[in-house]
Amino acid sequence: MNFYVIKLFTLSSLLTIIVSGCAKSQEEKELKVSDNNVSIRIEGTVYPLQRQDVISSVSGKIKHLYIKYGDKVKKNEPIYSLDKELIHLDIQNKQREIASIKKIESYVMKNMNNLHNVADVNLAAMELKKIALLKAEGYIQDYEQNNYKRNYITTLNSQKSQNTTHYERLKTLESSLREKKLELKKLQYQLKHADGYANINGFIADIQVQEGQTIQSDKKVCTIVNLDKVILKAGFATGLLPFLHVNQMVDISFVTTPPYALQAPIKQITPIVDPKFQSMTLNIIIPNKHYILQEGTRALVTIKLPKEGQESVKKYFMHNKRERVVQIQSNI
Repeated sequence: MNFYVIKLFTLSSLLTIIVSGCAKSQEEKELKVSDNNVSIRIEGTVYPLQRQDVISSVSGKIKHLYIKYGDKVKKNEPIYSLDKELIHLDIQNKQREIASIKKIESYVMKNMNNLHNVADVNLAAMELKKIALLKAEGYIQDYEQNNYKRNYITTLNSQKSQNTTHYERLKTLESSLREKKLELKKLQYQLKHADGYANINGFIADIQVQEGQTIQSDKKVCTIVNLDKVILKAGFATGLLPFLHVNQMVDISFVTTPPYALQAPIKQITPIVDPKFQSMTLNIIIPNKHYILQEGTRALVTIKLPKEGQESVKKYFMHNKRERVVQIQSNI
């Protein structure tokens, strides 16, 4: 919740407002008149320019934690590393399993349609042809020829059956090989992501792990906060939106020790109500010299209106020219 500030410059004006008993709108509290010039005065809060959590990609036991609270780190600098010994052992075992499957696969393929099986079929076929000639010349009976026919058919079926068995076994081996290769890729991924690195430049905060701790994937390790620049976010009443513009220079006074003040341009204006501020908001990017501005630092923002803005305010909102505070009805 933002609190809005207004200063009155004569005691009579103050008494007039108190006696009138009228509650000020949000816009009233954000507008003041000094030397017949209208300005907007609102409060803001400082936030880091960047804030990123370092999240573990894989599960494991933390072997080294390279940072401590308040350390300044650069992007891609190591934050932690997991124990990789078990991962290396699993990778070696998986590679052996893959090599074994490939060896069996090669053996099965060599035995499909091998010379021994082909020779048996060819021999049975040649014998059947000889018997057929003998039968044609009347040297043997039908039952003898039928025996050779059955032998040929049995040999042929045996070869087909063996080939079918080999084919089915090859399919099983190929399926197992794909599965083992996928498992190997997962282990290699774990090995590659077993170390965590800084994802931005900044300071280490909110460390949630320690060396020797076993963590799961998607576990928050720490937070990195970039305070080289900060964002001053301030809320303002919706009725003041027409008088605020991107790149408009504003005066800022921070609640710090020692006091700190500067001028800076408005970087962004969000014309929808922010639930946290319960108002529209504007953002100002500010260099953070000597890190005097920390998250949560409060500031008073004074926005001086240009000449055309002055005239618009006086025309549309100043019902009584003697008023020292511009009356604007709030629409929230």
